[in-house]
This record gives sequence, C-alpha cells and structure tokens, in this order.
Amino acid sequence: MEVPKARGVGRSGPRRRTGCLTCRARKVRCDESKPHCSNCDRLRLRCVYKPPTAPGTGWARDTTSPSNTAHPTSAITASASASASASASASASRSPDINFFSTVLRSDDGTIPAPALRELPPDQDYSEFDMLGFMGGITSELEQKHLDLTTGLAATFTASPAQSLPGIVPMDETHFDRRTPLSPDAVSVLLEGSIGSSDVATTRGSWSDSGGSSYEDQLLQYFVRIGPPAALFAPVSMEWKYVRPALLAHARDFSPLQNALFCYADVHKAMVEGKRWHWAPTYYRVSGAEIQACLRGEVSESTLVKIFGAVFLLMISELLSSPEICAGTSYLHSGYLILRRFYARTRHWTGLGHLLVSWVSLLDVKSLIAGREGDPLIELGDIEHISKPQPQTPHPPDDCKEDDGTEDPFRTPSYLVHEAIVGPAFRFFVQAQQVVRRIVSIDLHHRSRGTLSDEFEVLQIAHKVGADLESLWHRRPPVIDVYSRPEALSETLCTPIALEICRTFRQYVANFLTNFIYLHRVAFAIYPRTARVNGAVNQIVQLATVESTGPGHLPISLLWPIFVAGLEATGEQRKWIVSEMQRMAAKEADEALPASHPSAERVLVLLEEMTRRQDASRTWADSKCVRREIFPDFFVVI
Repeated sequence: MEVPKARGVGRSGPRRRTGCLTCRARKVRCDESKPHCSNCDRLRLRCVYKPPTAPGTGWARDTTSPSNTAHPTSAITASASASASASASASASRSPDINFFSTVLRSDDGTIPAPALRELPPDQDYSEFDMLGFMGGITSELEQKHLDLTTGLAATFTASPAQSLPGIVPMDETHFDRRTPLSPDAVSVLLEGSIGSSDVATTRGSWSDSGGSSYEDQLLQYFVRIGPPAALFAPVSMEWKYVRPALLAHARDFSPLQNALFCYADVHKAMVEGKRWHWAPTYYRVSGAEIQACLRGEVSESTLVKIFGAVFLLMISELLSSPEICAGTSYLHSGYLILRRFYARTRHWTGLGHLLVSWVSLLDVKSLIAGREGDPLIELGDIEHISKPQPQTPHPPDDCKEDDGTEDPFRTPSYLVHEAIVGPAFRFFVQAQQVVRRIVSIDLHHRSRGTLSDEFEVLQIAHKVGADLESLWHRRPPVIDVYSRPEALSETLCTPIALEICRTFRQYVANFLTNFIYLHRVAFAIYPRTARVNGAVNQIVQLATVESTGPGHLPISLLWPIFVAGLEATGEQRKWIVSEMQRMAAKEADEALPASHPSAERVLVLLEEMTRRQDASRTWADSKCVRREIFPDFFVVI
C-alpha cells in the first residue's frame, strides 16, 4: 500500500517557496524577474528577494540571534506592537517594509540590534517555515485597516458622501449642525503645506456664537462687507443688495448654503489679500456632500431655492480659485445635472429663485463654451415659448422667509421698481445666452463634421438659430434701447442709478451681438463674413469704447465679447482690444476698482495665438483645440 505523501513534500524533499518576499507576503504568484518582478513594478511596491544562503546552513545553525528560537511567542507579540508605532511611515508607502518585519529578531532585553533593521542575516534558510511571509500577511492587513481609518475622510468625498461622511446626515431645510468653533491660528502651519488636503476634518462654529472669535464668524462678517461677486456673464451689483440678505437668512438653518457661503468668503478673502485660502476646499466638499444628500428623493420648493444658492456660490468660488479646491467634484462641470432635473419646476420662478437659477444657468453656458462634457441642454435654448403667455407663478413657498420678522427684500418697493425696469431686459439677456447651447451643439466637438451630409445638416440648424436670434432681437423689450441715452432717465431716476442701468444694458447688448459672430465661426466659417457679423464686431468695439472711459478696466463680462470680436476684427481694432485685455489682466490693489477677470491673462495669450495662426493659415482657428495645445488645463472659462 502506497503511503500518501505529505503536503508540500516531494521526492527531492520539502518544496521550497520561491519568488520575492513582497509577493509571498501578499500571497500572489511571482515571476522572479530579479531585481524587480513585474507584479511589484505594476503595483509600485518594494521588491525584495531573499539573500542567497550558504550550502548546508539552516535555521538551527543561526547563532547571532538565539532569541528567535528561544522566545518565538514574545517575538511575534513584539512585532505586532511595533506595527502600530510604524503607522505613520506605513501611510507613505503601501508596500510592507521588509526591514520593519524583521523585528522578530528582537533580543531578550527588548532592544533591536542595529544590523537587524538594515539587512537580513545571510546564513539563514527559511525553506521550512516562512516566518517573514506569515508576519507580513498579518501586518499588511492591519496596516490596511489602519490606513482606512486614518484616511476615511478623504474617501468620503469620492465615494457616496451622505453614507460615509462623518457628521453628515441627509439634510432637510430644518437641519442645522452646531459644533465647536474653528480657530485657524492653531492649524495655520499645517494648512500652509496641505491646503488642498481632503483629510483635514472641519469643525464649524455656531451661527449664534457671540464674541466673533471663530474664523467662521470672521468669514461671515467679511461676506457682509464685500461687494457683489465677479460674475463673468453680466453685472449682478444691482441685484446683489437683495440677494445677499436673503442668502444670509437662508444659511442660518441650511448647512449646505452655510458651508458654500464660508467657502466663497474664504476664497475671496484669500484673493484680495494675495494669500492662500484656509478651509475653502473642506467647505466646498462638505457643502457638495450635503447638497447631494438633499437631492435624494423629493425636494421641496424652499429647499430647492437654497440649493441653487449654494451651487451658485460654489461655482463662483471655483472660478476665482484653482481646480484643486473641488477635488474632482466640480459644479462647473456637473451643475447642468441639477438644471436638467428641475428645469420644469424652476422655469417660471420669480424673485430670489429666478435670479439664482438664471445665474447658475448662465455660468453653465460659460462652462459649456469652455469645454465641459455632458448634455448641452439644447431645450433651454428654445425661444418658441417666449411668444406664449407666461403663467403668473408666485414666489416659491417660503422663498425668503425671515425668522426675525424683517421684510422680504424681494417684496420691497425698491425691488419692485427695479424689477419693473431691469427685469424684462434681464430675462431677454438670459434667453439670448441660452441660444449659445444650440450653437455649441453643432461644433466639431459635439457632432460629426466634414462630410457633405454633416455640413448640410449643420447649415440647416445654423440658419434656424440665426433666424431665432433675429426674431429675438426684434422682440426685445423697448427699455433695453435706453443704453445709449442715460440723460433721458434723469427725470425719472437719479444719475447714479441711470448710469448703472445703462452700463448694464450695454453689456447685455454686447453679449447678445457676440452670438452672431460665434455662430458664424462655428457653422459658416468657410463663407465670407456677412454684414451682420461685421456690424456686430463694430458695435461691440463701440460699446466697449464707451465702457473704457470709466475708472479702471472694462467690466469682466465684456471679456468674452471683445475676445470673439478680436478674432474677426481689423488690425486697428485688434490692437485696441489687446491693450484693453492687458489692462484687465493687470492686478489692481484698489478695492474701489472693478474686480479683475480670473482668466484674463490666459485669454490674452489665447487671442494672440489664435490670431497668429489665422493670419498665417488664412483659415479660422478653433479655440478649444488651441487651448488644448498651449495650456495644461484647457478648461478656460471666459
């Protein structure tokens, strides 16, 4: 009767385990391609091979460390305790440190001999029992669990935020989280080296904390003092004096809006002071996680208004800062999802809700031109419903309900008069900018181009878009034509208000005329410029010339019109546009001057490069293709 062989034992004796020590600890197959096996190279792990052993030597012949055989239990216990003290170094490298696991060579007195931490004894044979692999497997699992605990906050912003974010629960309009105040002084040194780190836990001070000692109280006071945000699409200064108190009132009992407010104030404060922000990335991520939690299931009207307020502040914060503030969760790239989901509900809002939805939609148009991926939302650019009677939808329920009984700023006589004068022109401007979605949808980045059938279909769509723009201009509200006659308003409005209204209307008209130039460059580039295109270029330059006579540089909402006009302008016009862009790109320290465009320097470089290529090739240049070639991050919002 044949005696069955013992497991792992063949005719030539016990089977020797092969491969590098790292692969053996992870229990994976190793191809033994010294000095670095392919598995370790792929995973970026430290690849360590067992040193060669002398013939005839074995475990029993080791005389340098007798404690390995005399006290195996104590050695294992000492190794397990030492693994906890090495957690800081383990977080820097995901591979088990081979020298760290050699603590099984610990001596009786509890000290570790210096040579044992640097090299393995060359006269040992581990063929009978792989103690190193055994301990490596155990310690690697403990190390992974420890890292999961210590970096758990960072993972919550990339996974499902509402499920795992510590301290965050699904929010409603009545939830407000109160925690201990945050003092940036104690952590300023840490934040200097890890501004964009997502594993820094944030604590928020109570809204009603007295004394103003917390950093968030400082941000709140700063938000109350600063001027309107630097919106790239149009001036918002006239509406901001009504929107800001409403946002402050809603932020008291709505944590996502509160965190978004802190994020914007922190970014704006850092930009003005010329320093790095403190807690803006953390505020951005926490607010984004809370917004996602609020959007699950049914969303009430009042909650939806506050969500759009938070999204608007986060988008503005991202425009004024670097992309690292959002850590992959950008509302400039994903805000269209909220617009698409709630378009039917928000279409006829008035008051605060209408302004916030319109501002978010206008920022999304800018983001779409910059090259964001996703649905262009062509249906928002359909102007057929303009001729239809608009239902009289009141404010959303509790649109701006004040807890202290103060008057709703959107029902004051001041705002009602403002809405009667500026409201029709603003709605015309918003609808005209939504037409840009239809223009973007036919460019070479959103549909196939080049074949005869493709170009014929593009021409048909473009002719319809051009006709809609002409029809929209002929149906513009008559009040918008006062942009060139501020003196005609002196009997009705005071001079500063009349000048501000005319300045706003000029920016509306310039951005509307830009659509004709943009449409021609996208769809009719192979044809000569039409009279409408040449007239739009000349009129944009005239409107910008009037604005340039004021203090400081041109308003930032005119950068897009003069950029597009500069691509089709004459030599003299182009020189003037370049000089104005240089003024806009200059850093101004005077707070009384208008805010600088955050991308003015790159837009100037882009204009010069595109015009150089066009002059050399006699053909039009695509801005997105050029941006991809000259900028590391082509996503330049103009």
